[in-house]
Amino acid sequence: MVCLEAKTRWNSLWAKLERFLEIKSAISKAFVDIKEQKILANAEFETLTATATGFKPVKIGPEKLCSRKATLITAEIVSFIIGELNQQNSEFDKNMKCCLIQRISERRNVSFVGFMQ
Repeated sequence: MVCLEAKTRWNSLWAKLERFLEIKSAISKAFVDIKEQKILANAEFETLTATATGFKPVKIGPEKLCSRKATLITAEIVSFIIGELNQQNSEFDKNMKCCLIQRISERRNVSFVGFMQ
């Protein structure tokens, strides 16, 4: 079954991409069966894979921060997200990391936030 995006849930896009990538071979076979052209080129599948990989740490972070067990130690999850994005090589992940750091810098006093240093 294909997942649909819910506009009120920011992380539904990740779930939708992840599910699409899981069943991409079935989707491709279905298009062959109905004599349609390929749904996406290999480069486009690679872009979707890189995007889903980049979203994964960004999805995990807020889930950890919002749990009932979250503490100040858990708040270091942002450094985990930035570290995970550092390990990715795609342009999407690099841009996401820069945007995340910029947004945090706008909202927080950088001298008080340890993970930014």
